[in-house]
Amino acid sequence: MARITKEDESKQKVPFEKAISMTGYGFFNILVLLATGGGLMCVIIETMCMMFIIPAAQCDLDLSLSEKGLLSSVSFIGVVVSSYMWGYLADTRGRKNILVVSLSISSLTTIICSIIPSSWLFIVLRFINGFFIGGASSVVYAYAGEFHDNHYRPKVISWMSTFVAFGNMYLPGLAWLILPDDWKVDLPFFNIVFRPWRVLLVVYTLPCLLCALCLYYLPESPKFLLTQGKRKEALTVLRQMYVVNTRKEEDSYGVDELVWEELSDDDPFKKDYGMWKTMWKQTVPLFKGELLTKTLMMCFLQFGIFASNAGIVMWYPEILNRMSHYVIDHPQNDVGLCNAILEEDDLDSFNSTEVSYKVCKDQVKTQVFLVSVIMGVAYAFIYLFIGCVINTFGKKKLMIAFVVVTTITGLCSQFVYGYGLIQILIGIFLMGGAGIGITNAIAVDLFPTQVRGMALAVSLMFGRIGAMTGTNIVGPLIYNVCDYLFYFVAADHLALIIVLLLLPSKPRLPKLVT
Repeated sequence: MARITKEDESKQKVPFEKAISMTGYGFFNILVLLATGGGLMCVIIETMCMMFIIPAAQCDLDLSLSEKGLLSSVSFIGVVVSSYMWGYLADTRGRKNILVVSLSISSLTTIICSIIPSSWLFIVLRFINGFFIGGASSVVYAYAGEFHDNHYRPKVISWMSTFVAFGNMYLPGLAWLILPDDWKVDLPFFNIVFRPWRVLLVVYTLPCLLCALCLYYLPESPKFLLTQGKRKEALTVLRQMYVVNTRKEEDSYGVDELVWEELSDDDPFKKDYGMWKTMWKQTVPLFKGELLTKTLMMCFLQFGIFASNAGIVMWYPEILNRMSHYVIDHPQNDVGLCNAILEEDDLDSFNSTEVSYKVCKDQVKTQVFLVSVIMGVAYAFIYLFIGCVINTFGKKKLMIAFVVVTTITGLCSQFVYGYGLIQILIGIFLMGGAGIGITNAIAVDLFPTQVRGMALAVSLMFGRIGAMTGTNIVGPLIYNVCDYLFYFVAADHLALIIVLLLLPSKPRLPKLVT
């Protein structure tokens, strides 16, 4: 008869949270952080790259003003349309699979865009690109968070958001490197002239292929495996994490079986319904019982944060450009936010009556690249700061602090004079975009695992709707009621603070109502 050692006696059924804590934090977690952070960076690149591509491609594609507007937002439309579907697939088919497919196909569509001759087909492909990159946008936070315990989860999600800053540096950095070149190659077979902006498109999408490859070799989320009743597979993943992190033998892990308290054996998510019925059953719990209030709050938070930040971000280059023209003929200390914008607008309107023809200009000013790179660097430091202090101050308190500071700086930018000072104040305001990472950290803790993917997808869908809404509203506000622009933003932020104060402080595991 085999001898039972003290080590064998110590092995037992262990709750999942304790089991994942026992794996430690090390090289495996860093790999997950790099892969998922890179995936988040790809989302930023694919959805925001048109801000640098459109000015350089407008002549080759013969873009009208309406087509430029559509091309700027069509990727966001694709993300919004697909978010719900990706949330369902993430909770039923797996986080990892969705990430790999999403990044791979979005990269393929961008490569095809580099050889497209017509604007309408280019717009269609950017919609398809947004449709698929929406999968990564909806799933990446849940996948990363489920490899970590309650202590490291908010930190890792905040550190992931640092890659948003890397994306914001990657975009203008490469544009600055590639777009100033003035060369062209005729490709009659594709009926195009291959110019630097087409090369830039291909280079922009390379991180997608790299991240998809990295994620392919990583395991599925152990929490997801448990929701599917695959306890042995989940335990295998945890043992793999333990070995990589601690450099110890698998047998010393000390866990024979996992105890899973969030999901009961008769849970409807484990039954085989049809796709649409499963989606319905997966969504209904978010809008019933205790989850209803949490879902509505998270959707409002995402909408409000995206609306105020994205609205100003998308118009910031325009604001900066107009102020830079105004300061040429006026002392820097006389420069105000609205007087510079509105006077430059009047000059444009006057000059437009004297011009009988237009010459297509596709040169992008390097000043835009420089400011964008500086903003990206600042974002990186902000996200690193958040990752270091988020557990100390708490997610809610940190988020409220961000909202308060950005509201004050935004309001101040309307009352002060001075070109440099206004740039600094608006720059600090734009740092509020880092709050999106904190909001996602709150959401990951707020919802149980079996609906977490759908909850993140739905809330981020409202965030993207907020981004589109803000982008379309801020423009008319700037040119019609500029003096009240940040009053509207302040009202939005006040509502966000109220919702944050009402959010539960600690995550609870409510019974799902179907």
